[in-house]
Amino acid sequence: MQIQNVKDFSLKYTLESGQSFRWNRVGEAYYGVVEGRILKISQQGSTLSVESSISEDEATFVPYLRHYLDLERDVPKLLAEVTKDAYIHRTIQKLWGMHILNQELWETIASFILSQNNNVSRIRGIIRRLSERYGQKLRIGEYVDYSFPSAHALATTTETELLACGTGYRASYLQDTARAVISGDLSLASLKQLPYLEAKQKLMDRKGIGEKVADCICLFSLGHLAALPIDVWIKRIFETLYLRRRATHREIREFAYNYFGGGVGYAQQYLFHYVHECPDWADAEHLSLIEAETEFSTASYKSVVN
Repeated sequence: MQIQNVKDFSLKYTLESGQSFRWNRVGEAYYGVVEGRILKISQQGSTLSVESSISEDEATFVPYLRHYLDLERDVPKLLAEVTKDAYIHRTIQKLWGMHILNQELWETIASFILSQNNNVSRIRGIIRRLSERYGQKLRIGEYVDYSFPSAHALATTTETELLACGTGYRASYLQDTARAVISGDLSLASLKQLPYLEAKQKLMDRKGIGEKVADCICLFSLGHLAALPIDVWIKRIFETLYLRRRATHREIREFAYNYFGGGVGYAQQYLFHYVHECPDWADAEHLSLIEAETEFSTASYKSVVN
């Protein structure tokens, strides 16, 4: 099926920006496992072509996919609100169309528990091994992948088996959280109804979920755009670009909220991906942009829409 008139959206930047660990580019298309099916998505201008490994009811599937890709949000308006200087303006120009995904909650919780002190390649490998062992085999054409394991599957296996999938010390955290989900101690339905700070605290009550992981879950699944996951890169970015000194996480968070406002989650994602795309992100020319305020309308970005 096709989704027409998709404006101000880049499939490439959205799926390659480190939010999700299940997407692979094959030729001009992206293949990913999303809630028990493989999706194949490609973009030509403002049209998305989508195939699914299962039979879909277009009337319900298209709204579902639009929500997953955050197509219903007025992202240009949000980006206009966080554009406080010429540096963030440049990052948005470069990565125009990147959206923050609305991912399934249990998989997001488990994936970001596994992300601790890990790199993307290893995280993807662990998730692949867990899915092969505890998920269901899926196929679309010649492409094969596996559904993400249910909380029940991970709660009822042994820690030794989880360790065999490369989880390391995270195995006990993963299993503890899976058991909390199936017992109702960590209710996913209730978590979705909580405001940002309450949801974050509820997540942090679990062993193995610290502030950074909780903020990733809040931002990439629960839709809390005020969430600011601070990893080594975000810390470096704010210290180098804005504060120009070493800073605590609390100082970074306070500055970021005051500076970017309620859309700080989108601002940090653009900054995060930009520094990975641009090796000279902290040279003298870039640093000079911080001092330069800029006035613009969202129309000023249109020339860079993919």
